[in-house]
Amino acid sequence: MSQMKMVDGSAELHCEVIGHPIPEVQWWFVEGEELVEMASQLYDGAREERVHINTTYVHHAASSLVLHNLTLNDTGVYECRASNDPDRNNLRTPPRVKWIRSQANVIVFEREW
Repeated sequence: MSQMKMVDGSAELHCEVIGHPIPEVQWWFVEGEELVEMASQLYDGAREERVHINTTYVHHAASSLVLHNLTLNDTGVYECRASNDPDRNNLRTPPRVKWIRSQANVIVFEREW
């Protein structure tokens, strides 16, 4: 779900995926306008240790992304990507099934004094 947060606050996003085999989950940050957007993969400890990702793979995949000490630069689209295609990360073989994506906007505002 999209969220509006204040600078220095925190935002938490959740993603849950069911499939067989259990899908791999990745988090991405998409910035820029639709025609010139760029996506960068997020990992636990990214952005000067402000990104925390917790993912479990038991009967399905469940993942949480937490952003601490938000800045205005954290405003953008956050994307949870999931795939259980065994060739999903092979650069030489195109995947049979593309990554399934779910997006949420995070908008960060400055505090008003």
